[in-house]
Amino acid sequence: MKGVFVLDAAALLSNWTQRYPDSEFVTTQGILDELRNRPSRERAERLVLIGRMRVADSDPDSVRAVGLAASKLGDLQVLSDNDVSLLAIALSIRGAGRTVTVVSSDLSVLNTATALGFGIVDLTAKMRHQITWILRCPACGHKEQQGSKESECPVCGTKLTRRRKKSKRIV
Repeated sequence: MKGVFVLDAAALLSNWTQRYPDSEFVTTQGILDELRNRPSRERAERLVLIGRMRVADSDPDSVRAVGLAASKLGDLQVLSDNDVSLLAIALSIRGAGRTVTVVSSDLSVLNTATALGFGIVDLTAKMRHQITWILRCPACGHKEQQGSKESECPVCGTKLTRRRKKSKRIV
């Protein structure tokens, strides 16, 4: 079984794909829309034209599964819709019996990918631990397990901040 690399924008902004000339790449339209500079857009368009990269859509069941995993880790509030969609595509591909590696520089994407059991390529080489986050009120100390992007403390109304609850070394 040949593996598939699921690419975040950072992989397409660099020349990373040139290191793997015989590999298959997958991304989302939302990720392609994030590419602002012309060289990166053209590089991505060439990969699609020559058939080395395909643009896929995520299915609702995979999006829900990714949302649940990210919520348990405390990453859901910092993942964008494009990030969730990218991980959902990886989940769908793995469901079809393929080996999947997620390529990103976003530590929240990599953290969730690790929790879902995917291989990862960290373009920044900073990912050392899988982290479970908790939301904490800096004013009164109240803790919440999960929350939205703009969570407020139910006790005092102060904006909650993310704090490390536990971490597990992965490298």
